[in-house]
Amino acid sequence: MNAPSTDLRPEVTEFIASVRARLADLTEEERDELLEGLGADLSEELAEGGTLPDPAAYADELRAAAGLPAAKRLRLRRSRTLKQLCVEAPDDLRDRWFALVRSDDRALKAWTLVEGMRPAWWVLRAWVAVTWLDVAVGSWEQVTVLPTLAVPLLGPALFAAASIVSVLIGQGKLWPGSGPDRTAGARWLLAGLNLLAVVVPFTFVYPTTQPSYVVTYGHAVAVDHGPPVLRRGPDVVRNIYAFDADGKPLQGVQLFDQQGRPIAVAAESSMGEGAERQVTCPWFNGTTALFNVFPLPQRTQRHGTCLGHPDPAKVGPQGFHEPPLASVPPATLPAVPQG
Repeated sequence: MNAPSTDLRPEVTEFIASVRARLADLTEEERDELLEGLGADLSEELAEGGTLPDPAAYADELRAAAGLPAAKRLRLRRSRTLKQLCVEAPDDLRDRWFALVRSDDRALKAWTLVEGMRPAWWVLRAWVAVTWLDVAVGSWEQVTVLPTLAVPLLGPALFAAASIVSVLIGQGKLWPGSGPDRTAGARWLLAGLNLLAVVVPFTFVYPTTQPSYVVTYGHAVAVDHGPPVLRRGPDVVRNIYAFDADGKPLQGVQLFDQQGRPIAVAAESSMGEGAERQVTCPWFNGTTALFNVFPLPQRTQRHGTCLGHPDPAKVGPQGFHEPPLASVPPATLPAVPQG
């Protein structure tokens, strides 16, 4: 899109934007061709004492002079089959939208601004597609600006390729449903994919700023079917730090429930992602891995679990992290009443 010259009068710039919006059903190339040199011509006319014409009438004159069809009017309501409704609905909705936008100058200005932001949307929907793939095929991790897919450079490369494809679709150069003259099926499919790109991000888990640690208490639930997992509300517990009655941290605490069953975290537990990903490693009883002895040691590892990694050279050393709290308030039993 050709940007208006910075030395144009404000009223000329506004007039050109209004005319461009009234030509919104044309392609970008057609609008640029019709409006080429218009700013300079109008500025010269105003300098000679002329006035600006009506934007709607002027847009119609430009169409007629170029031999282009008049702007589509809203179709009259008539009895239509389901197939006709599906075929004509995209054009009906498009016509109604442009009629609504043109009916108010403020709406017209807002729509002109939104139109200029379409390239940002094309890149955003590419990011949504690659991030969804990252979340679907990889191990659990929070969403990042550049998807990783657990392989160095693969995420950024795939995002760049998806962005190019999305931009070509937005420009009508690739997807068969990008323009009003394409098949109804392709147009509806593209509309559905765009809607999906709007909804899917609400299912992602985004990074949050971690607050300072405060001693709080909540319900932890051990699930004894499937892989062992410990939860505190909706959050998965990935490690436990125990403190004695004096408030000092303990190491090597074994946890069991009232029936003697181990209360363990899942062997697949991990925190962070990419180069910062930490996996939990077990204690051992002989060759038996124990995930109910806390705190569990951790190590840096881009993918997989702590057990049986195929390449030990690509993982960090095991170690115990500092407890989240250096100490906690001491705890005492209630006083026994004297008989």
